[in-house]
This record gives sequence, C-alpha cells and structure tokens, in this order.
Amino acid sequence: MNKAIIIIILFLNFKFVFSQTKIDFDSKYLFTTEELGPDIKVLTDSVVFRHENSVMYCDSALLNYETNYFDAFGNIRIIKPGTNLEDTVYLFGDTLHYSGEVQYAKVRNQVVLKKDSMLLKTDSLDYDLNKNIGYYFNKGTTVNGSDTLKSVFGYYFADDNEFFFKKHVQVINPRFTMFSDTLKHNTETKITYFKGATDIVSDSNYIYCENGWYDHTNNISQFNQNAYFKNKAQKLEGDSLYYDRNKGFGRAFKNVTISDSAHAVLLKGNYGFYNEKTEYSLMTDSALFIQIGKERDSMFMHADTLQSYTDSQILEDTVISYRIILAHHHVKTYKSDFQSKCDSLVYNLKDSVIEMHNKPVMWSEENQLSGDYIEIFTYKNEVDEVDMIGNAFIISQSDSVRFNQIYGDEMQAFIDNRSVSEVDVIENGKSVYFIRDDDDKLIGVNFIECKNMNIYLRDNKLDRIWFYTEPKGRTHPPKTLSQSETLLPNFNWEENNRPFKKEDIFYWSNEVYTPKDEENNAEQNDAQKQNIKNDKPENTPKQETE
Repeated sequence: MNKAIIIIILFLNFKFVFSQTKIDFDSKYLFTTEELGPDIKVLTDSVVFRHENSVMYCDSALLNYETNYFDAFGNIRIIKPGTNLEDTVYLFGDTLHYSGEVQYAKVRNQVVLKKDSMLLKTDSLDYDLNKNIGYYFNKGTTVNGSDTLKSVFGYYFADDNEFFFKKHVQVINPRFTMFSDTLKHNTETKITYFKGATDIVSDSNYIYCENGWYDHTNNISQFNQNAYFKNKAQKLEGDSLYYDRNKGFGRAFKNVTISDSAHAVLLKGNYGFYNEKTEYSLMTDSALFIQIGKERDSMFMHADTLQSYTDSQILEDTVISYRIILAHHHVKTYKSDFQSKCDSLVYNLKDSVIEMHNKPVMWSEENQLSGDYIEIFTYKNEVDEVDMIGNAFIISQSDSVRFNQIYGDEMQAFIDNRSVSEVDVIENGKSVYFIRDDDDKLIGVNFIECKNMNIYLRDNKLDRIWFYTEPKGRTHPPKTLSQSETLLPNFNWEENNRPFKKEDIFYWSNEVYTPKDEENNAEQNDAQKQNIKNDKPENTPKQETE
C-alpha cells in the first residue's frame, strides 16, 4: 500500500515538473559572464520573452533557463492577450521579476496597467498571469472613464473586470467624491459596491452608509445600514435608501425619517420619497409628522399619507419660503393643548394655520369642537382661535350621560390659556345647558335658540351668554327628559376617537355613540360624580339679550 502511494506521488511530481512550459526568449545579444555563472544568460537589446500566451518586452534581462526565472530591466511591457483587443491586458514598468513556474510577475517602479479604457498607476504590482489577477500594496490610482479611484491596497481581477480596493479608498468624480475603507468597482459596468463606513460628498448634498452600490453611468445608487442623505436643511434616513442623482430624488424604506431643521419638523414612516430639487417629501406606511416645540411640547400627527412641500411669497422685495404639510385619510393629531381628527388636513407653517376637511373634530380641554370645515389658528405654538364652518358644534360633558351643547351654522372659538374662553355663534344658534346649584346638584336643563350668540366661559364652565335677534328659551326640570331628548340634531360624541397620548393617533375607532336613556343609571352616576368632584361649584350663568 505505501509503495503504491509513493509511486502515485512520484508520478504527480513528474507530471507537474514536465508540464511546465519553458520560457522562450529572443534578443539581439546573448551571453554569459564568469561572475554570474553559466546558468545565468544575459540578454540585451530588443529582448522578448514568450511564456504560455503572454509576451514580455524589456531592454535587458538575466535569465535562468533551468529555474524558468528571469529579471528584466528598462521599458518593461507585458501583453496578456484576451479573447479580443478590449480584453487584452497591458502592463508597463521599470523592472520585472518573473517566475515561469507559477506565471507570476512582479513589476516595480512607475507601474501602469491598462485594459481597454481602464488605467491603473502604482509603484509596485504583482500580477498572476495564469489567473489574470493583479495586486498592489503601496498606493494605487485607477482611472475608469470620468472616475478616479485611489487606495492603499488593491486587487484587480481582469477576467471579471473588477477591482477590490482597501484602506483610504477615494472615488473622485466631477460631481462627487466618495470616501470608504473597502470598495469593489466593476470597470465594465462602472458600478461601485461599498462595504463599511462610506461618505459621498458633493456641492449640493452629503450621503453616508455602511453598505450599498453606486451606478456611475446612470448616476443611481442604493445605500443600506445606517444610511442617510443630507441636503441643505433636509435630511433623509432609513434602513435602505435609493437615490437618483440626475433626477434629484431619493426613496427610503423602513424606519424612514425626513427632517427639516429650518422648520423643526420631522416626517417618519416606512416608505419615504424626497425630491431635492423641489424639496417635496412624501411619507406612507405608519406615517408620522412631528413639529418639535419648546419644552418638549411637540405636535404629533398621523395619516395614511403625509406630504410636504415648500412655497414662497414676496414681501417688500424679499422672497420668503415656507413649508406646507398635507395629510390624507385617517388624520389624527396630538398636542398637549389640543387633539383632532379628520380625513384630510393642510398645515401652513408660515401662518401656523391648520385646515381640517371632511368630518373634522377637535378637542380642547373638556370641549369637543366639530363642523364641516375647521381652521385652527396658532400663536407661539399654542392654539389661539378655532373657526368652524358649517354645522358647527361644541360639546362638553356635564356628567357621564348629560352634555352641554352649542350649535350654529358657523362659530368662532377663542382659546386663552389652553381653554375655550369665548364662542361667537353665527346664524341658527342653539344651545343646551344643564343648570346646577352651588352644591353641583342638577336643577334643570336650559334650551335656547337664537340667530347669533356670544358665549363666555370661565375655567371651562359657562359664565354668561349674550343673545342677539329674537332669542327663544325654555327650562325643564331634571328627570323630565330622556338623554336623547336633550341632544341637538347631528349630535355626535366622539370621545372614543380622541387621542389622549401621542401613541393613540395610530388607532381609529368606528364605534358610534349611543344615547343612554336609563335615568336610574344617570342618577347613580351623578351621585358618584358628586362624591369625587373637587372642582369649585358652578353657578348658573347669566343670560343677557340685546
């Protein structure tokens, strides 16, 4: 058995030795010297070596024919033919050390490697002519079209047209500069792949990622792992970014944030779009808008789709730019001083005006405000005025089953210290108010109809009312009316949709309020409320006519 193994090993070694092709050579002069010995042949003038399918030229060389090795000097030129002229590799330098046993060339000093339009310059290059792979280790510069790539170390795989760059990598393009630690570049497709911390800097933006690719021909790219894009005051970040430099837009996927430091606003979600030329943004999939306020009093808004764009206005020869936010479908807003819901919303950051459309509802302290259309005016980051147009309604709870109500075709509600202080009712005014004594005991319910009314509140409680143009009123004693009989037409209590904290803006209830007409339950709830109530007793409001 051992004898058979030895025979096989000897056969393999014999086959390996004699399978090596000897280097063929030619020159004008050939001689040996006593100093170098008879095994070293000296070749000078028009020296040419041929080995396998490679051809090598130089001014002079020292050849050891027995070991299949030579050192070459001056005007080194290596030609490694490919399947066509574009695939042929040309290698130039000052000195060459070549081993025919492994077809390995070491080229030194002013080295240039060329294939088609690609050009590599370095000081030292090792090249495997069998595998068609080159390696430099003392800085190299590659020119590929309009791109210049630099690194300390680099591998070139000629058959695949791929470079692997390592350490202090730079890609210099007329439109940007890329910095990375590890990078792969295909010289044919002109696509760069990066692994590790990568910075891309241009005159108009900055990009960071830790994984991704860049198509230099089409100027499109994708960035992953802690990726973000910055442009002026805008920043786009997400788990994955896609960027088209020619069109100037980016897309982001998963954990996306678009921030605007100039207006202190954020858009968050799982899919985002940003156009750097128009500064237009779009966010969907768990979309969230945040307006950062002072002392952490921020506004949070969710919708199925959020959009943001800039507009401008000329005032006294000065162009003023401002941002507008659009929210579409299932819109909910939470802020400490107010909350709201509607189906579409427009927020103008210049005037700090919020326009709410399609069944809008707003809550301020104990009051629910609704209408066909609502405008919210803010001042110094707090609600200052609320205008309700069409079927305007304000509702507050007197107790668990009774509701104070104000209705009109239009209303203006004024907010002072985060509470409704005055309500102006315009056209077709109606109100329902439950009257209580100093001990908070229910003593009656007041119905009033009037064309226009001015209602004043103090500490969220009715203080006085001014009636204009033929007021009509009646007061009923308690327990004589069911709950449904105390509700004005189009009454809709939507407490189940009110967001009490910022997380609630993502939840939507379709539950409809049903009046509770069981008076026994009402009386029991009144008693419970009386036991726990600590507020100052409410006085009967003054009613004045004009």
